[in-house]
Amino acid sequence: MSTTPTTRLILETLLPHLKVAAAYAHFLQPKIAALPAKEQGNNFFSAALTDADVAIQNLVEVVLLGTFPDIRFYGEEYESSNNTKYFRATELGSEGDYLVTLDPIDGTKFYMDGHSNYQIILSILNADDFEAVIAISPAQNIYFYALRGEGAFKGTLDINLEACAPLDITSTKPSFYWDGE
Repeated sequence: MSTTPTTRLILETLLPHLKVAAAYAHFLQPKIAALPAKEQGNNFFSAALTDADVAIQNLVEVVLLGTFPDIRFYGEEYESSNNTKYFRATELGSEGDYLVTLDPIDGTKFYMDGHSNYQIILSILNADDFEAVIAISPAQNIYFYALRGEGAFKGTLDINLEACAPLDITSTKPSFYWDGE
């Protein structure tokens, strides 16, 4: 097996493509037509599958296979993907053998209904814990990312990872906090 890329390198490589995916999702949202529902029982939200889910996952798969062909990958839409079979594995491996996971449109039902509260979420997992995560909110033109041991950061879609600001959490009180009065 070749040398495992760093999590930062994986994020830096994928970010430009994830930005394209975000622009695509934002453009397509008002035009979206649902594909046949996924087989998930009676769960209304998990039954939603869109053209955007499949296209974004295909884009990420192509970039990963072309850039890091030995990486492990699990995409939420694996049943609709023609690329899954080309990845070395779709499950966690040993320490240092990362698994990249993708939810191409997190909040698909909300996305289909035209709401802005959907995200593209990609994570990099290690045998013991997460190594990195990036969550892109296309309709809000922002993204957040975190690297294990380095903290969390926020930026707009027009800047790279290095230009992002550290995430500043000024209150530990949730916005829905009720003090009983």
